Amino acid sequence: MEGAKLLPIVGVPYALAAMSLLLISLPLPLISAEFGLPGPLAGFLGGSVFIGMLLGAVTFGPLADRIGRKLSLEAALATLGTSTALCSLAADWAQLVAFRVLAGVGIGSTIPLCFVYLAEFTEPSTRGRTLVLLDSFWAYGWIAATILGYLVIPAYGWRAYFAASAAPVLALVPALHAVLRETPMYSERAARGRRSVLDSLKALWARGMRRVTASTWLMWFSIVFGYYSFFLWIVSYMRRMGYPLPQAYWYSMVTSFAQIPGYFAAAYLVDRWGRRPTLTSFSLATAASLVMFSLSRSPTELVLWLSMVCFFCLGAWGVVMCYTAEPYPTPLRGTGYGFASGFGRLAGIVGPTAVGLMLSCLGVAATVQAVSLLFVILAADMLLLGVETKGRELE
Repeated sequence: MEGAKLLPIVGVPYALAAMSLLLISLPLPLISAEFGLPGPLAGFLGGSVFIGMLLGAVTFGPLADRIGRKLSLEAALATLGTSTALCSLAADWAQLVAFRVLAGVGIGSTIPLCFVYLAEFTEPSTRGRTLVLLDSFWAYGWIAATILGYLVIPAYGWRAYFAASAAPVLALVPALHAVLRETPMYSERAARGRRSVLDSLKALWARGMRRVTASTWLMWFSIVFGYYSFFLWIVSYMRRMGYPLPQAYWYSMVTSFAQIPGYFAAAYLVDRWGRRPTLTSFSLATAASLVMFSLSRSPTELVLWLSMVCFFCLGAWGVVMCYTAEPYPTPLRGTGYGFASGFGRLAGIVGPTAVGLMLSCLGVAATVQAVSLLFVILAADMLLLGVETKGRELE
């Protein structure tokens, strides 16, 4: 039961990481105007956070296996809060890029650490449900960022938006330090000695772990590529399909609420069906919904299929986040999760850029259909390389 009690506590930093990721998108037009940024530089500023997320995932994951889950999570949040506050003080766009990369380090490290920490407190019978529900806090963070932006940016500007967003992150660090304790699994293992970082990296590809590592890396690359290649371009897709900007924003906001029941459906199924059938079916359903979205000929069809994409894609995300914490043994769990997540962040950098090229050459329908293939690859990866972890004790 301890995992269920810790869920809302660990969910708060995860939601704040999600909120911090979205921060740049809402004030980006104002920032571009203030600093005189052309389109390519504005795009680089928006995507710079993924550079930091890659660095954070591959550094803090091994760190969690060296100094513990609790201290690493606190350090990740302190990095995130401090860098977000510094964004409000940026004198030019180069400083803002540097601070957003640093914020990405905090986001990219907080994400895997939340799942590793909670997984080690949760019993096997409810671990899948608990970890998928943890991922649902991502949606709450995005909603919070939108509401905060609506309330703060028009009245006080983008600098106040960053400052207001940093405040709860920084306040959370001492609160978590007082409330959380180190996981018993890590403490027991640490008493027997720790691996060096290099030994941990070698162990990921050692005999007996190669299949797990290959599967989780491909899993993360596929879902990150597919997710960001679609959702970062969703307004542009709809505009090219003939919908004006206010209407496109409205459709995007309304359909985003379908994420929440998608998470709950996956949470219900993951401990009943298992990880493999749930992720496979949700991935294929996402691919089919993307194809149907690309063929939509009316607002009703577009809203229906965009809602289905949100439902199934975010449900699939929840299973990926849950599953990645399970097949690695305790001495490798932080490193394994961090490097799988970090490898996926490469797709977050490459995917949206590739979509820009495909849109100019192929148009909306063919581009979205190409993106749907990533979810077919994700399903195939789980079927061919994935191992069922339903009900298994963590090693």
